[in-house]
Formats: sequence, C-alpha cells, structure tokens
Amino acid sequence: MKKNLTLLFYDFEEFHFGKDVFLVPYYLGILYDYSVTIVYPQKNPDQVFPAFYKNVRLLPVKCYGDKNNINIKDLNLAIYLLKHAKEIDCLMRFHNTPMTALIVILYKLLNPKGYAYVKMDINPYEIENSTTKHDKLYRCLYSKYIQRLDLVSCETTEAFQKLQKSQSFFFNFKDKLILMPNGFDEQSLKELNIKELSFSEKKNMIITVGRLGTAQKNTEMFLKALEKTDLKDWTVCMIGPIENHFQLYIDQFFEKYPHKRKNILFTGAIYDKKTLWEYYNQAKVFVLTSDFESYALVLNEAKRFKNYIISTPVGACLDLIENNKYGTTVGINDHKELADKLQQIIYGNANINVYDNYDSHQLSWEYIIKHIPFDKGHISK
Repeated sequence: MKKNLTLLFYDFEEFHFGKDVFLVPYYLGILYDYSVTIVYPQKNPDQVFPAFYKNVRLLPVKCYGDKNNINIKDLNLAIYLLKHAKEIDCLMRFHNTPMTALIVILYKLLNPKGYAYVKMDINPYEIENSTTKHDKLYRCLYSKYIQRLDLVSCETTEAFQKLQKSQSFFFNFKDKLILMPNGFDEQSLKELNIKELSFSEKKNMIITVGRLGTAQKNTEMFLKALEKTDLKDWTVCMIGPIENHFQLYIDQFFEKYPHKRKNILFTGAIYDKKTLWEYYNQAKVFVLTSDFESYALVLNEAKRFKNYIISTPVGACLDLIENNKYGTTVGINDHKELADKLQQIIYGNANINVYDNYDSHQLSWEYIIKHIPFDKGHISK
C-alpha cells in the first residue's frame, strides 16, 4: 500500500492547479510513489472541484466560522488532522506561520513517526523585517515546532542566505533548511501540444504578465518607460487583469500618446494556459517591474520559453538570469533605465538571442525535485 502525502491548504482555488500549491505535492507523489491528498476548507457550495485531478485527491472539508478568516480556516484543517493524522505519512504545509507551527506540533503529537515538510514561499524582505521580540509564547511555540519539523524549503538564493544568517527564533532551522527553487510544469506543456518557436520564429514582441496596476507590480514604471521608447515595429503586450484605478492611468496615457495604441496592447486576464503560454512562446522579451516578489513564477515561464528577461531585482530574478546571461536587471522604479534598455534592444544594439546552449529541462519540477536532498534521510525515509 502506498504511503500518503497530504497538503493542508487554507484557501485552494482553481488557479492553484498551475502553481506550486498543486504541482509540488503532485510531482513529489510521482517521484516518491506517494498517494497525494490536498485538503482544503470549502468556502461555498459553488466551489466544486473533481474528487481527483491527475491522481491527486481533492478533499474539501466543511468550514465552520468565518470563511474569510485564514486562521479560522486553518482551525478547520486542524479538526481534520485530529481525525486523520495517523493516516498521513507526510504532512505538507505552506508558509512559516504560527498556524503552520501549531498544525505541525499537533500532527507530531498524534503521529510521532510522521514526516512534516513546510514550503515557505517567502519574500526575502519578510526575513529582514521579522520580529525579534522576546515574546515567550511565540518563542516556545516556534521552538517546539522547529524541533518537530523534518524539512523546510525556501525558493531563492537570497532568501536561503538570509535565513541562514537570521538571528530570529522564527527561522532557527539549521540543517533542516534546503533551497528548492520553483519549477516548470513540463507535463502540462506536453499535454497542450505547443510547438516551441526558435528565436528567428518569434515576433518582435515584449510581454509582461501579472495583475496590472497593483502596488506590487508597479505597472506605472513600465508605461513611463514606454513614454520614452521608440517602439518602431515592436509590440508590447500587457497581459493580466487591470485594477480599476489603473484603467484611468491607461486612458490618460493613450490620450497623451495616441500613436502608441498600435504598439501597446492590453489583453486582459488570460486564464487558458495554452493561450497564455503561446504569448511567451512568441515573445522575445519579458519585462517585470515589481517592487517586491517572493518568487515571481512568471519569470520561470519567461525563461522556459526563452524570453530575454528584464526585471527589477526581486524574487528569483538574480537566480534565473544567472549573472546577466539570460537577461538583465533594472533598478526598482527606474523607468529611465528600463526605457534605455528597451531602446537598445529595439535598435538592435543588445544581444537577446542568448539561449542557444540552454537546457530547459533544468527548470522542470522533475529535475528540481530529483536534485534536492529529499533522498538523504528526508521525505523518502
């Protein structure tokens, strides 16, 4: 009989099927021969997923109390754990929160032989700003939690280095901490039957993907750069839902620069994965102007489809561009620097055909999970 890996996740939504929330337990199940279950509080009767998706069991539990309160939803998951902890060989959680600490402690009390793994999904700036207050309750909680924790992973080199140096009791993981970058879902790419384009087949296209107009994404920086950029025959595609207040900014931009309408396109949100990935596939350049990110999975997608990356130094940017081999950075909120780099590309003064010898399989979840030390007395024990 297979061992069971169960993820307790407080807010499972449809978009998670394409993100690490679903993909990490899914690929761990494949590579380590686990049966996988994702347990989540059902917020409303209309939220109905199939009982199984790609052999992963999706198990909603009734949510008692405030369905919008994360801690309340986690308490409902703790109730599930009280009944089923002994059936779980490996418990997985996201985020290094007090509720995760409580759930891991409860799991280990009920199933001392079980294995507890936490994927942090952490922004490096959260590490710098973590409290070091001498709160005895929190210190006691995290001490007991880390003692019982078997493995914890973070996603970027910057986060890993800061966690290793941190003096905060929140992050005193020592040798239980590993670096596990996020991967790309190669299996879905094969299923979608997308023909990958060579550089010569790509369009003169620049794209960005995200929630346009949010404070985090700083899309204003991109538009300010485009004010100063002669786009010639290049097209810029802004992909993603548009914040209400930002639509006014867009309207004012085109009132001032009406001639740019033919070059700058706002597609709106694209939820169909094949349609979205075809934009990456056709594009030569990907731009990210965020003020902060924990990882920015869009950068993985951009690299997988061999886009030259221009990004602020956030999330996994520095790891993915590899010393400016596959892209370059621009300063946060520095629209002038971004405009200059875009102009160099459009005028043909910068080499962006940089992926000739790149093995894209290195980004796959299969490759990443096989090359981290889960097999050294960790998850496969």
